[in-house]
Amino acid sequence: MEQELNAYLERVDRCLKPMSAWERVDIVQEIRSEILELAEQGLGAGAIIERLGAPRELAAAYLRDAIVKNPRFSWRRLGAVVAFYSLAGLGGMIVLPATSIMAVTFMLCGALVPAMALLSLAASLVGIEVPWMVMQLGSWTMPPLMAFPVAVVVGLLLLLAGVGMWKVTVGFVRLVGEKRRSL
Repeated sequence: MEQELNAYLERVDRCLKPMSAWERVDIVQEIRSEILELAEQGLGAGAIIERLGAPRELAAAYLRDAIVKNPRFSWRRLGAVVAFYSLAGLGGMIVLPATSIMAVTFMLCGALVPAMALLSLAASLVGIEVPWMVMQLGSWTMPPLMAFPVAVVVGLLLLLAGVGMWKVTVGFVRLVGEKRRSL
């Protein structure tokens, strides 16, 4: 395979770094197979690269497919969203970081709020007062026994908000990918 095509494949691989190694290998192998088929049809390196498009755009399409294919949250998927964001251009400069950060923050707070309330409840049961772990409504301080179920409900609502923001992130990635395909 020509040096120009190998360099093309290396640039695609670099853009796919947030994906697992086996996913990158599969994608690069798939592109290499496509290149070989195009070469057998008599196309030169320049024509093959022109047909495949810019390496960044091709990598962005694969990142988009990886994100949309499995929309559940994971740190690896968040890395793919960040990489897609860097390739998505100006449209994603505000939306993707905002929705991704809110999703992670809401999910973390959804886990921390009930955990802190449980810790406060346990501390109060053994007679320890923890002044920085209290739930207040105005000037009224909620007793720890009452605060725990409220914290569980608030935690679930925050977790649902985080999941919702993650779905907004994945939806935006899908939308940007479809718009790019139609261009």
